[in-house]
Amino acid sequence: MKNINLKKHLFKIVLLIFGIYLTYNYFDNKKKIADLDYGIKANVLRKSLNVPIIDEYMTAESKYDEFFGNRWESWREKPKSDEILHVWKVVIPSENEQYILDEEMDAYRMKNENGRIAQLNIYSKIIKDSFLTRTGRIFYNTEPREKLELNEIGVDSVVKSWNLNYLIKK
Repeated sequence: MKNINLKKHLFKIVLLIFGIYLTYNYFDNKKKIADLDYGIKANVLRKSLNVPIIDEYMTAESKYDEFFGNRWESWREKPKSDEILHVWKVVIPSENEQYILDEEMDAYRMKNENGRIAQLNIYSKIIKDSFLTRTGRIFYNTEPREKLELNEIGVDSVVKSWNLNYLIKK
């Protein structure tokens, strides 16, 4: 009789231990990601350089080893009408310990009046945490897939027209 009771409760115990492990792992990862110099902590530096920040609704997706906390994603893929959605961000931290950032790639999406979704990709190169160069690309995710490569002036023009004013280089 005791064996049957033990087997009955063993599954519940294993399930409880597994749940505790997953919960601990989740909060441990959140703490580690919050402590990254190139994570949300670097948003002040990003703003000062006109680099897209990690928005509060984004979550870190790459959580393992060398790629820890370097990809951030929105939980939504498509913007609502009259919204510019920061869909994803990839951070490549500096290998030089004196600096924090090296390269970043960002994607924004906006639904136009016809319901088509335009995507703006911004490629940022940060030099010694003090100088920024950018290129970009704007395209539609549906047919016809028009695509336009952008230089620094083109990126500024698009971010201005999309009202992403903190990204305009002065």
